[in-house]
Amino acid sequence: MDLYRPIYHFMPERNWMNDPNGPLFYKGDYHLFYQHNPYSDQWDTMHWGHARSRDLIHWEHLPVALAPSNDRGEHHCFSGCAVIGDDGLPVIFYTSIGIGERNAATGAEQWMAVSHDDMLTWEKPAANPVMTADIHGGMVVTEWRDPYVWKENGVWLMVVGGSHEGRGCALLYRSDNLRDWTFLHILHEGAEQIWECPNFFPLGDKHVLIYSPNGPVQYSIGSFNEDMTFTPEQSGIIDFSGWEGYYAPNGLLDDKGRRVLWGWLPEASRGEFKGAAGWSGAQSLPRILSLDGEGGLRMEPAPELAVLRGTPVSLRDLRLSGPDWDTGVRGRAFEIAAEFELLSGPIGISVLRSPDGQEETVFSIDPVDGVFTISRTRSSLSSEPHKTDVTGRIDLEGSSRVSLRLFVDHSVVEVFVNGRQCITARVYPVLESSEGVYIGVPRGAEALIHSMDIWPMRPIGQQTER
Repeated sequence: MDLYRPIYHFMPERNWMNDPNGPLFYKGDYHLFYQHNPYSDQWDTMHWGHARSRDLIHWEHLPVALAPSNDRGEHHCFSGCAVIGDDGLPVIFYTSIGIGERNAATGAEQWMAVSHDDMLTWEKPAANPVMTADIHGGMVVTEWRDPYVWKENGVWLMVVGGSHEGRGCALLYRSDNLRDWTFLHILHEGAEQIWECPNFFPLGDKHVLIYSPNGPVQYSIGSFNEDMTFTPEQSGIIDFSGWEGYYAPNGLLDDKGRRVLWGWLPEASRGEFKGAAGWSGAQSLPRILSLDGEGGLRMEPAPELAVLRGTPVSLRDLRLSGPDWDTGVRGRAFEIAAEFELLSGPIGISVLRSPDGQEETVFSIDPVDGVFTISRTRSSLSSEPHKTDVTGRIDLEGSSRVSLRLFVDHSVVEVFVNGRQCITARVYPVLESSEGVYIGVPRGAEALIHSMDIWPMRPIGQQTER
């Protein structure tokens, strides 16, 4: 029995997975590629794994899409994107890494691959590389990787992450045919040393830039101007967990007009568990992005997830005035949807809790200090260093009412607060009995649970019927 393998977060059948790559909706299917080592549960020799789904939930595993072309100097096929070209053929763009002069820091190249059989196999044209660092003229760009391509106003555009003069940045390029590219300028930059996996897309009447700076994934919302410059107007954090909990997201536009986003959920350092498991890494739940009435970013779990729900335990109009109220729920895979009011002080929800309380993972919201936290201090009796707390800032905007979606999936805790802020953590309780769900407030505090539904969640299985 594997206590830690998620059952309703997407992952390959075995071996290593990291960044989501090239999500694309094509001929009625959601396609999800991902960084993959098909030979081991450790990072190395990056390929592109591939799966497809008709409903965002049940996935059919497909053959590996991209493998390094060793005869052409490739050792890794790093991250990238997928688009439908002007001729109707799917095209992948990715960062090609070799060894020696072709290293990731200073020798990356941008390559393409084309499919002629509805994305089952891929051909790398002889014209590769599509771009080398020479495209920047005398400008030095390092850690140049992760192309993201889209078409806007009849022109193909691409952003690629990197570092220029010690500052992380997203660089912008244009093309008329997807093969011949011109460097335009730095679209946006920041104080971090590197930006990875940029996504840039229209959302409502604005554009959103998402980037991963070796820390919590950031976003900026603003205007994409006629001269193809970007004017940021507000910014925020996609997920407060940082690169050990949620990283390198990538998304697609589906046939419903929705912007759907996945992120990589790395394994925390877990010593004796890692290596013995035969797998490593999962994808986040699909998140639907939208803008609210004030132009702020909303992030909500895809409604399709409801098909995985079992029979709920439902609580209504419960007034809490002390710690450790036992919901009676036991399990390692469930969803909590709650509406509650913080009348005074913080609230805590304890999950994966052992009967004696030795192990527990606690999600809490403190409206006074303006923080929300996944506390892992007691999440595992293991001595491995994966037990630091994950904390984010929260502004309840003067309201005491909170809407919460909390998902537990064996070693994943993924949380949505008010449809605006997210936080994710990996946890590894040792005891098989760590299955309890408790709620409570500190003594002297008070909270009112207007509603709380707790559903057991079924495995996503594999979609096989076409």
